[in-house]
Amino acid sequence: MDLLPVLAYFLPIVFLAAFAGSLGQRSILYLAWGCAAAIPVFFLVPLLAERFPEIVSPAVTLSPLLEEFFKALPLAISFMLGIRRDNREILACAMATGIGFSIIENWMLFGPVHAGIIALVIRSFSTTLMHGCTCAILGYGLVLIRDVHRAALPALLLGFYMVAVTVHALFNLNALYLGTAGVIADLVFPVILFIFLLLCYHVDIPTLFGPEPDPRE
Repeated sequence: MDLLPVLAYFLPIVFLAAFAGSLGQRSILYLAWGCAAAIPVFFLVPLLAERFPEIVSPAVTLSPLLEEFFKALPLAISFMLGIRRDNREILACAMATGIGFSIIENWMLFGPVHAGIIALVIRSFSTTLMHGCTCAILGYGLVLIRDVHRAALPALLLGFYMVAVTVHALFNLNALYLGTAGVIADLVFPVILFIFLLLCYHVDIPTLFGPEPDPRE
């Protein structure tokens, strides 16, 4: 494999560093999980699509459900176990998981030898941000709901999961059915979402809507 395609495959690491500011040990572990999570999805999607032929457009309906589920597993498990982490660390780990997933997914789609480096770079750029951002949506959802009543947690967690799945499905829908306009949309929308999540990452937004501190205290 030429050096340029190799760099294109690992372009996602640049976005992770930009998002987190640095790559700590935990971020690397979540990055590794994201890489591993892509493998069962790669085999499950065609298997389920063949087993259930009534599923329409698996890339839009089935893939987002499975991919977001596997990407979010370590975040959800640690959350359910009551492991509390800093808000920024949760988001960095979520972003790392999604980015690790995109590295392996791109390699599985394009293989070790790639004829069109431009297509690879464009996909690496857009899908990296999409996978990282959809997982970061779930991560930020965990930040927002971790102090609510435990009885409400499953419904709220499912809600943020469905938001991530919907964003993912729209991304795939654009690429498959909207032609050039869809490609442009898939380049622009993840950037906007990335900037918004970057704001969430660096600003403790929940405190902006909390009660004003009593000046007498």
